[in-house]
Formats: sequence, C-alpha cells, structure tokens
Amino acid sequence: MKSALWLCLGLVIGGIVGWYVRALGEPEVRASTNFTFMDTLADRQSPYLIAKGSWRGQNLANKINMVSILCDASETMCDMHQADVWAPLGGRRWLSMYNTSFRITKLDAQSIVAEPNLPDLCIHQTLMVDRIAKAVTLARIKINREDACSVVQDEPVLLVLGEPP
Repeated sequence: MKSALWLCLGLVIGGIVGWYVRALGEPEVRASTNFTFMDTLADRQSPYLIAKGSWRGQNLANKINMVSILCDASETMCDMHQADVWAPLGGRRWLSMYNTSFRITKLDAQSIVAEPNLPDLCIHQTLMVDRIAKAVTLARIKINREDACSVVQDEPVLLVLGEPP
C-alpha cells in the first residue's frame, strides 16, 4: 500500500514536471520591434527602397508579424512579403505567408504611392511611403459586400510600418 502511494505521488510530480518542460520547448513568440528603412532611390545604378519591420495599427488582425517591402524605381514596382504567426490552433501556433506586388503610381523626393498590381475581389489596398518620416502606411478598404467577402471586416484598416512610438 505504501509503495502504491509513492508510485502515485511520483506519477503526479513527474506529470507536473513534464508539463513545464514541454512548455519550455515552445518559446514565446513576440512581434519584432526592429525597423529598417533604406532609401537609395536617388542612386541611378540601384534605385530602390527597403523597409522591414512589424505592422502596427488599431484594427490589426494579427500583432505578431514581419513585413519586408522592396520598391524598385526602375521597375516601378513594390513587392511586399509578410509573415504572420497565428494563435495556437489545436495546441500549435501556425505561420502564414502573404506576398503581393504594387505598381508605383507616384514617386517623388518626399513619397511613394503604389496601388495593387492585380485587382482583388474583396479589398483595395494602397501602399504609401513617406520618405522624409521614414515610414510606410498600408490603407485597406472593403470594396465588395457580397457573401464571398463576408469574412473581410467592413471597417477600413490603416497599418503603419515605422519606428515604434
């Protein structure tokens, strides 16, 4: 009887320790606070702009993200690559990737404005780069209210990529 109690106590303690050790194997994931902005658009040999960081905004669907934007003036294009870490689903976090291209519609010494290269069924996005403030803004509005777009929120979304406030 005494050995059975010790065995049960050992199983309980082992289960608790095992649970905590398992949690140590899954580190906490956080949004990056690093921001990079490199503007060489005035250089005729390699006219590009790079911005990297995490989107910030009030109606941001996922706060743990990493974004890389490359604008090439000679191609009049901006490419955006975004990775999001989503909350655990079935006990595991999951990663999603989103890539899109924008056509530069305005480029001057102060700013870049770019529109989607391909139309979207549900939303319209505008990418705006403030070269003086070294910040990027992505504005998104819903353009289609049909059932196929019901998962898209109705409110406009305004996201900022720049130095944290």
